[in-house]
Order: sequence, then C-alpha cells, then structure tokens
Amino acid sequence: MPTLQPLLDSPYWDDKQAVAGGNFVRLLRNGHEAFPAWIAGINEAKQRVSMEMYIFSSDRIGQEFSLALKNAARRGVNVRLLYDFVGCRDTPPAFFEDIRAAGVHTIVYHAHRFWRPNFWRLFRRNHRKTLVVDGHTAFTGGINIADEWVSAHQGGGDWRDTAVEVKGPAARGIEAAFLQTWNKRSRKGFRLDPKSLPKPPVAGLVPVTVVANTEIRDRFAIRRAALFAIKASREQAWICNPYFVPDRGILHALAAAVVRGVDVRVMLPLNSDSLVLDYAARASFSYLLKRGVKIFQHVRVVHSKLLIVDSTFVSIGSYNIDHRSLAYNLELVANIADPTFGKQACALFELESKECKAVDLEQVLNLGPLDRLLERLCHAFRSWL
Repeated sequence: MPTLQPLLDSPYWDDKQAVAGGNFVRLLRNGHEAFPAWIAGINEAKQRVSMEMYIFSSDRIGQEFSLALKNAARRGVNVRLLYDFVGCRDTPPAFFEDIRAAGVHTIVYHAHRFWRPNFWRLFRRNHRKTLVVDGHTAFTGGINIADEWVSAHQGGGDWRDTAVEVKGPAARGIEAAFLQTWNKRSRKGFRLDPKSLPKPPVAGLVPVTVVANTEIRDRFAIRRAALFAIKASREQAWICNPYFVPDRGILHALAAAVVRGVDVRVMLPLNSDSLVLDYAARASFSYLLKRGVKIFQHVRVVHSKLLIVDSTFVSIGSYNIDHRSLAYNLELVANIADPTFGKQACALFELESKECKAVDLEQVLNLGPLDRLLERLCHAFRSWL
C-alpha cells in the first residue's frame, strides 16, 4: 500500500511543519483545461466561492465567468470576488457593478482615487489567481480570466500557462490566504474567520505546501522555498517563467546546481507582453549560459510560473522570478512533492520545449551595441519594472 511518509520527509521542503498531507492534485494546461474546470466548480458550489484574480476581463471568457458567479449567488451561494485595480484597469466598472448587483460580494484591491492619491498603494498589487469552492477544492496558477488564455482555435490569444487543482487539506491554506486579504477590506458582515473553517477531508496521498506572502510580513517566503528546493536538487532543476529577472541568489544557486551535475533549464518567451522585461531578462543570459544553464525561448507567450526539481517537487502558482513579485505583489504558490505529478509537469515542459529555440552563447556574445545597452538599462531599473 502506498505510504505518504517518504514524501512528507522530502528534502525539498524548506518548512516541513507547513506541509499538508492527504491531497489530490491535477495539472491543468492552458485555459482550455483550466477554464472549464473553474466554471464547473463554481456551478457545483453549494456554500461558498472565494475568488481572487489579477486580471478579470469583460471579454467573452470574462462574460462566462461573470454569469457563473452571478448564478451561484442567485441560488444562495456566498460568493466573494477580490480583483486587482491595476490588473483590471481595462475592464469597465459597469462589468463589476453588474456582478455586484446579482449578489456577489466584490472588493477591488488598492483602488486609486485621484482625489486622494497614494502612489505606494498603487505600486503594490494583488497578483494572485486563486479559486476555492466550498472549502475543499481549490485552484491556483498563472492563468487570468481573459481571452489571451483562450486557445487559438476558439479565437483567443493561445497563451501557454499552467494551473493546479487541489482537493483536500491544502485547499484550506489557499482559502486562508484569500481571507487574510479579504477580511482587512470587507465589511464586518462579509468577513469569515479562516480559523473557523473545518478541515477538508483527505482526498488523496499527495503532500502540498501553500506558500503565500503578505502585505508586510513573509515577503520572501516564496523565494526562500524555491531557493531551498533548487539547492536541494540532485538531477534536475527546470524553470518556466515569463518574466525571468532573477537576483544574485537565484543566479548563483542555478550555477552551483550545474556544478553538481544537475540538468538546469530555463524556459521563457521570446517576446512576452513586456518588451522592457524581455530586455532585462536577457541581461543574465551570458552569465547563465557560460555556466552551463540551458535557456529556451518559446515562440508563443509562455506565462507559466513553474519550478520542477528532480521530477518530484513542483512549485506552481502566480510568482514571477522578478523584483516586483519578490517585493511588491501579493503572490501564492502550491509546492507539491509527488513523482506522478512531477512526471506530468516534466512531460508538459518537454512538450512546450518543442516550440522553443535554444539560446546560443555565441549569438548572445555577438549582440550589437544597441541591444547590449538596452539590456543593461532595463536590468538596471529591474526593481521598478
């Protein structure tokens, strides 16, 4: 009979006390797998829905989610929606007013008021993407609610991304992180004490750690957990991240892993939705390539935030390897230790690698002076990007 203890004692956990055992996990690839699962969860909700989203557009997929949330509220489900002001800057306010009118409790995170400006609050965003249904089923990853994540054959942008479905005790940790932010901004009657929530029943054998930073404390919790896992790697450390602008600690850990014989790979888009961050990312290419790290650039916008270590440990969530996620954004990841899930994540990474081009060191070293200047300038301002 399978036993959970070896996974609970995994060398990749930086905090074994935070591990929640007894979960079922499912990898969701792109919007075409994640969106139907999310909407089905909302449609099946009996008691409550807790959702926080950085981008919630009013486009076609946004309208589908809007309808699902409104229908849930109309049948008596307690629906809470926390969305980010900057992430939803292109979404008409009337879109959320319509959701609110249907009985959905909505809060906008760090709204900017021109008559009372607070630029520091404007700089700090809620970048999480989480959904929890009835306290026992949760989703998190890098996928936002927008047509960019809809497949090309359905008329969308076909952005490549990942999410994870978690059933079991770890779902409580994801909802607790949501409620910690929600309760600070909600009226008393709409608050919910996470300590009062019952522990979800065991749903499988997979141990999961939910790692979330907060507005003031634990700013480096996600980075610390990722760095610990990379340093513990013995065979493999694969990273997929759209805005890869690592600090010195991450750079040195990746280089040191290669020295130990670890297969270190980094996948990022050839062109993301931020030209400045693309240049900032390329500034570290020569350092990594000279030390044996393999870098791949995807022809499409790959938006996954994924870390795979030794085909066993997988970190998946909203965290970008850049200074904004480290210092300013609210982020959340699910860290999972399971060989089956790890193999699925590896298979997905290798599948996406087929649409990538390996970065050549000689080509990087022979860049023109203008490209080099732009890389250095953008990298110099990485703390403000």
